[in-house]
Amino acid sequence: MYLDKPLRQYLDDLAAKKPAPGGGSAAALAAAIGTSLMSMVANYTVGKPKYKDVEAKVADILLRVQNFDSELRSLVDDDVAAYKKLSEGLKAACDDKAKKEALYKAACEVPFKVCEISAKCLKLCKELAESGNRNLVTDTAIAAILLEGAFFSAKYNVYINLECIEDMDYIGKVHQVLAPLEESIPELKEEILEICEDVIDTMECK
Repeated sequence: MYLDKPLRQYLDDLAAKKPAPGGGSAAALAAAIGTSLMSMVANYTVGKPKYKDVEAKVADILLRVQNFDSELRSLVDDDVAAYKKLSEGLKAACDDKAKKEALYKAACEVPFKVCEISAKCLKLCKELAESGNRNLVTDTAIAAILLEGAFFSAKYNVYINLECIEDMDYIGKVHQVLAPLEESIPELKEEILEICEDVIDTMECK
């Protein structure tokens, strides 16, 4: 859909009077930009003699982040498809509560995945801040900021769909996962930024 098209087209469609792409897709893209930055930092760390002691650790981070990055890129388009399915499905379902409930649950899946992946990548981002190439410390910091933003952006899309769901067990399970992350993610991001700021404070201009 958009993944293989020019960035300009995506941004133009995002800005246009169109139902999709929207915020859910944008959240996935923000997270994917964050993981791409993390991959860059890791790629500039692996193979450098200066970082030989942490090479294995960073190589593992790189592999895991690349897997998450691939999934997030797919979710950029998956969210567009999910919204289209929801919109068309609601028209067809009419007064069928069970079908509507199923549609809203399906619409929760993409942003919920973005939340989960963003949280996992932030933990890896902290490891990268501690071990990654110091010359790319600002890229690590920006990745953390983007991932935090992606999490909370996607969270709102999860919650707006939950408003139309009556299955309390389902709602409870979603909140059980997201509620602790809402508390921990801002703290984790700040920890990452503090690490990055400490690195910047000790750097010398070339």
